[in-house]
Amino acid sequence: MQAQSQQFSADIGLRRFEKECRRFNEIRTSCRTTPFIVGGAKAAGREFPFMALLGQRGKNPSQIDWDCGAIIIHPKFVLTAAHCLETSETKEQRLDPNYDSPKYVVRLGELDYNSTTDDAQPQDFRVVNYVLHPAYGEDDDTGSRKNDIAVVELEKEATFSEYVAPACLPLDGGNEQLQVAAAGWGATSEGGHASSHLLKVSLDRFDVSQCSQRLEHQIDERTQLCAGSRHTSADTCYGDSGGPLFVQHPTYSCLKQVIGITSYGLVCGVRGLPSVYTKVHLYTDWIENIVWGE
Repeated sequence: MQAQSQQFSADIGLRRFEKECRRFNEIRTSCRTTPFIVGGAKAAGREFPFMALLGQRGKNPSQIDWDCGAIIIHPKFVLTAAHCLETSETKEQRLDPNYDSPKYVVRLGELDYNSTTDDAQPQDFRVVNYVLHPAYGEDDDTGSRKNDIAVVELEKEATFSEYVAPACLPLDGGNEQLQVAAAGWGATSEGGHASSHLLKVSLDRFDVSQCSQRLEHQIDERTQLCAGSRHTSADTCYGDSGGPLFVQHPTYSCLKQVIGITSYGLVCGVRGLPSVYTKVHLYTDWIENIVWGE
């Protein structure tokens, strides 16, 4: 009874995603530390259990084209970029097996999707619904995107383990974090092929004036942030869209905090040319309402 009372007291004043984050931390039994990497490197198994793949299943059910990344935030929901899911279809059409629409699939717990001997325990889920931010839009002239964020609902809850576990939503924009990290299965160079093995990279934050100048268009400081490398070709690239920009959680050593979602860039892998990420903390009310019904 006393333990329940202490738990209730600790929950007072916390938002729902904060309570869930603390609960996730309590059920983690082990975790890998993640040193910052310059220039990018292969991730190890279980290093980023919040990483997910978003793909489309073709007419051949065994063939899945992995187009984007995503982030686990709940046993049944992942975050991704809105541009990864642009269609005009309705939820009813998506669920109709006879309707010729993209059949989206989310894979959790993966490391190298071309290997059966890697340190991974993949779980595949059919997507039953997804919600693009209502103010999402793209500028055809600049290639820029606004409110590039979406919540994806899986057909059932995932089983959490060392290989599958969530990242936490942020309370603020992490503006004090000058060095951040990204991960994904995207291309390793401009015009290159996607990596079947999960990659990780450390990136520098760019201020808004630097970013807008180098991208040659104004970004929205309130909803977007920029990151890249000032001294190397480290970057996110095609196929990394929808994946996370993240930092170590300030309280829980086994959890990461997702502060951004990979959105767009001019070209990838160019020293001093940043990419643009959607700031997650500005959308937490919207996310909570979809995921937890608040």
